[in-house]
Amino acid sequence: MKTLTTLTDLIVNQINEMDRNELVSLNNAYCRAISSDGEVYENDEEFFNLFFEGKTFEAVRAAHFGNYNFADDYVRFNGYGNLETINYFSVEDLEDLPQNIAEYANDNRDDFDMFDFDAIESELEDLEIED
Repeated sequence: MKTLTTLTDLIVNQINEMDRNELVSLNNAYCRAISSDGEVYENDEEFFNLFFEGKTFEAVRAAHFGNYNFADDYVRFNGYGNLETINYFSVEDLEDLPQNIAEYANDNRDDFDMFDFDAIESELEDLEIED
């Protein structure tokens, strides 16, 4: 078993243990922080009212030219403004690799309140004492 030796490793470990709602929150916080279009939304009427109110044709186009499934749980825009849905959000669906998100989160702690950085640092110190 690999020993976790860096703060980033410990954050990545936490990311890998997050449930899907936590992962969506992390993904969206990361996307807002880096100004990316990769935010994920619940695939519901509220999403369509927010982004397509009074724009029925645009909504149909975005669904048709994207990869849209009405029954999927989550939706996001792809790079062309079309819709992509995801039925179950997992680590693989994050906007970036967990390692990159962990490094960015560590460098920009104020944007990532889902991590208790003091506890992570304390855990790292404990691991260093054991070694």
